[in-house]
Amino acid sequence: MVVAMGYLCELGAGQSVYLENLQHQTLVTIVSSSPGQQQQSSSGMQTGDWTAPPEVFRSSSGFVVKLCTAQGDRFVHIQGSRLSTLNEIPALAEAQPLHMQQVAHLPVASMPPMQPLPPMQPMAPMQPMTMGNMQMDRDTMSMQMGDMHMSLNPIDRSKPHPSQTHALDVAEAADGQRHFCSQCGVAIKSSDRFCASCGHRLN
Repeated sequence: MVVAMGYLCELGAGQSVYLENLQHQTLVTIVSSSPGQQQQSSSGMQTGDWTAPPEVFRSSSGFVVKLCTAQGDRFVHIQGSRLSTLNEIPALAEAQPLHMQQVAHLPVASMPPMQPLPPMQPMAPMQPMTMGNMQMDRDTMSMQMGDMHMSLNPIDRSKPHPSQTHALDVAEAADGQRHFCSQCGVAIKSSDRFCASCGHRLN
């Protein structure tokens, strides 16, 4: 009778098989490892106690596990991640025996530490949206389509319309005189009763 220990065999391409004899059963675990992760699938079968260490062979159709037990030899076929028992003795004359390593337990791949995420970059300012001849600017809250221009900004009524300013300049030029506020010195019109800049009462 073989002491209950586990046996590990590397099958190649990041795949290995782990065999263990527990309570008259054989536990077969297929382990697939890749960078940062490990997957495994296990199957148990009633075989009785082992009388010799298990053997693994590489054949043309996959891998064959030979189990020597008190109830006779048992064979398990491995293809990819699938396991199946063989009812007949396979031809192993041309199969390649693989090295078996006795281990205390199923090795577990250590996960590499997670790398911290890079800091988030500030969002770039949004560019004005253009659709055909329509252009929108979020910063100035304005939209222009052809000759039409719309803005959501409040109108500054303290500034005269350009046409009004032009009319005032023409009137002052015709008068030949320019009047100034005696309080703040800002130019005023002769018809003004109060200074538009400081509010001083004009004579």
